[in-house]
Amino acid sequence: MDDDERPEQADHDEPANSDDAGSDDAGRESNDELADEFAEDLDGLSMDDLGAAYARVAAEHDPEAFAQPEEAVPEDGISEADTVDEEQEESDEDEALVTPEAIVEAALFVGHPENKRFTEQRLASLMRDVSPEEIVLLIDQLNESYKEADQGLRIMRDEQGYRMSIAPEVEAVRRSFLGKVRETRLSQTAIEVLSLVAYQPGITAQKVQDQRGRESGPLLNQLVRRQLLRMERIKPPEGGRAIPHYHPTERFLVLFGLETLEDLPQVDEAVREP
Repeated sequence: MDDDERPEQADHDEPANSDDAGSDDAGRESNDELADEFAEDLDGLSMDDLGAAYARVAAEHDPEAFAQPEEAVPEDGISEADTVDEEQEESDEDEALVTPEAIVEAALFVGHPENKRFTEQRLASLMRDVSPEEIVLLIDQLNESYKEADQGLRIMRDEQGYRMSIAPEVEAVRRSFLGKVRETRLSQTAIEVLSLVAYQPGITAQKVQDQRGRESGPLLNQLVRRQLLRMERIKPPEGGRAIPHYHPTERFLVLFGLETLEDLPQVDEAVREP
């Protein structure tokens, strides 16, 4: 082949123009920023957002392009829309069977995903048109129904919220399955400290010491180790280091056959005053 007929070879060794390179870099940066923006927006999107966006685009453009084909009515005279309406009515009837009591009971039975107590506010948020005050009444009704039916379940409440548990009178059955709770022997001074915390949940070590008139830190630590008390560190309003506060535990309630701290024997308020 002659040199004149030979096709021209593209010169690939020519260096890229600096302006073109800068433009490419700017384009890549712009694309990266756009990708980041979409990634951030997609996190908050839902199917409802998608449907709303489609409807908005349809309204702003040619309506005929988005027109739905007319529904063909079958020979029996029952359209697909009529069938959907009937199914929706059946679905609404099924939802009506799910009562607020059933929702509260199911939530407490399954438990909090983070192993926390349920508060009245959290339970009320699971339903429409139900207040936290009504949740308290619903729980009272459920507990009454458990007692009347001789069921072994109870809904317990402490300072953190509500939980589903077994009734104290069937604790022996639980022990037969899980093994008997190890005997806990407490000295009289330990019982004294335990009683101060039980009647004044959230009390500090300093207040326990002031009321007893002697050092109580080692005894409080021992009761925490035996899981009869739990410690919660709270920072004072004026700032500074967090101060330990002590509360009775669920094990304390079980060992003493109590449903809540309100079942503690009544004592003179003067004795309980911190």
